[in-house]
Amino acid sequence: MIRELEGTDIKGLNNLPPIDWKFDYEAFVKSFIEDDFFHAFVIIQDELIVGTGNVMLKEKVGWLANIIVDQNHRGKGLGYKMTKFLVDFLNHKGCETQLLIATELGETVYQKVGFRKIMEYQCFDSEVDMDFNYTNSMRRLKKSDLESIYKLDKETNGENRIHLIDKYFATGTGYFNNDKELLEFYLPHLGRGLVLSKDSKAGIELLKLKHTKQGMRTLLPIDNGEGVNFLESYGLKKGVKWSRMILGKENKWNPKYIYSYGGGYCG
Repeated sequence: MIRELEGTDIKGLNNLPPIDWKFDYEAFVKSFIEDDFFHAFVIIQDELIVGTGNVMLKEKVGWLANIIVDQNHRGKGLGYKMTKFLVDFLNHKGCETQLLIATELGETVYQKVGFRKIMEYQCFDSEVDMDFNYTNSMRRLKKSDLESIYKLDKETNGENRIHLIDKYFATGTGYFNNDKELLEFYLPHLGRGLVLSKDSKAGIELLKLKHTKQGMRTLLPIDNGEGVNFLESYGLKKGVKWSRMILGKENKWNPKYIYSYGGGYCG
């Protein structure tokens, strides 16, 4: 049985994700459960939660995320069942573009539902703390920067993500040119730390800022060659590749502007 996730279901969710995800699932759900764009579901068998799935829906674009099946219940088609449920849910809401970031394990499941791969993302992890010196081009983001942030985000992702930016911009850092134009921003608390930039120098500087601490993870599209080359040369641990997949109408986006994705729930 699939039903909506309830507040009492949250405790114990951290037992579901694979360890290498390094993901606090319970904190994630708590941060979004009151938002009207977030919808979470669980699979129940014998009164136990054996699987989950979430969607983020804004206007005509929806993201599927955290389609996870307990390791003791895999191989029974539950991942496919949850994915199909979420796709039908979004279709019923009038969603025209459905997106997700897939692991190698999940990719074949999503293909069975109709998703197709449009881009690979490379994973990097910082294993040690690193020094970083702020430049005069950087400062904490202000409310007056929001329109520029919205614009860059829309140019990058081709969708309206104001609801996410408003939630996390206050702790973010921006990189500005001599004319005070925003070239890039870093939102450390949006997922794994969103970094978008239309300038390679700025993008690399904020990647350095992000990876001052060990344990930080970045996924970025392989089309962003400058970002990938920098992270390889910077001594980070190179991990597996993930896949961005789509179902339905394609939206215009610019992968070269993505220096670090926010998370599997928003790209």
